[in-house]
Amino acid sequence: MLFRKISQDEQINFAKNLSVLLRGGVSINEAIDSLANQAKPGLLRDVLFRFKARLETGTSLASAISEEGELFGKVFVSLVQAGEMSGALADNLEFLSVWLERDSRLRKDISGVLLYPKIVLAAVVLLGGALTIFILPKLIPMFTSLHVKLPLITVILLKISVFNQQYWPMVLAGIFLIWIAIYFIFKVEKMKFIYHHALVNMPYVKEFVIGYQLALFSQLMGTLLRSGITIDDALEIAYVGTANLYFRKALRNIIDGVRRGDSLVLSMKEYPELYPVNSMSVLAVGENSGTLEESFFKVSDFWTKDILDKTKMLPTIIEPVLLVIIALAVAFIALSIIMPIYKLTGGLGV
Repeated sequence: MLFRKISQDEQINFAKNLSVLLRGGVSINEAIDSLANQAKPGLLRDVLFRFKARLETGTSLASAISEEGELFGKVFVSLVQAGEMSGALADNLEFLSVWLERDSRLRKDISGVLLYPKIVLAAVVLLGGALTIFILPKLIPMFTSLHVKLPLITVILLKISVFNQQYWPMVLAGIFLIWIAIYFIFKVEKMKFIYHHALVNMPYVKEFVIGYQLALFSQLMGTLLRSGITIDDALEIAYVGTANLYFRKALRNIIDGVRRGDSLVLSMKEYPELYPVNSMSVLAVGENSGTLEESFFKVSDFWTKDILDKTKMLPTIIEPVLLVIIALAVAFIALSIIMPIYKLTGGLGV
């Protein structure tokens, strides 16, 4: 189950197509059978045929989906379950596809903007690795024949180069093992919470994290309330759908406050670092006027636009940093090579 995954695009298409078929009067069993036969060979096709078999035994669609573990996620299951209970499954599937599409589009926009910095950094790392493994070792005989005391930076660079050349399989294995270790360490709930807490408090980074979480949380809450789910159930579903564990802990306390009879907005105001005053003012108007659903959508639109605007500004902020990193790397390598030669030529001049 570690690497088995149904992509978000596949989930969107499944929810959207199933909604269309149900709206057209097709029964749930026939709709699943049709989608299974039309699906391309792969995990989703296999899952749909399992859905078909379970539905034929009288199992509900929500139960059939939940039996697949985390392939679809708790938000997906909850919305389907609410739709089946209220008799509005087609509507809920449409709401679900809209939310997933919004989430997917936001992720892709952010990833697209960050692609350039990733490529540049990867190129710098690859170039540095190629120099230390293939080029610099060839200069070692020349440096040793100079019979001059090498500068410290030259010694450091040559030692790194020799080590990488001699033990490159171990270096690659070490990098891989570190990556695997980090992956599993952050699967531990406590470590993940510490990391998420740090992100929320990290200067500049926190603006992206908070904005992203608010955009998705508000869109999900608006979608859930529009589908007819009560505020208590909507908050519970939003709780399991919240990725950041620090946000999730705050949301658990907010849910407890609402269940005690407190106002939703007043409970959220207990966490001003996570829920800004302006957004709370919009939600307060919706809560008082009975249009909380629309208020959530307004807040979501605001934060989606805000995070995209900030993300589009990232290249102008990151490019100077990348240039400095590249300049320092080039200067380090150049000085390491030039300084011994300059030292020798200076000695010959004397």
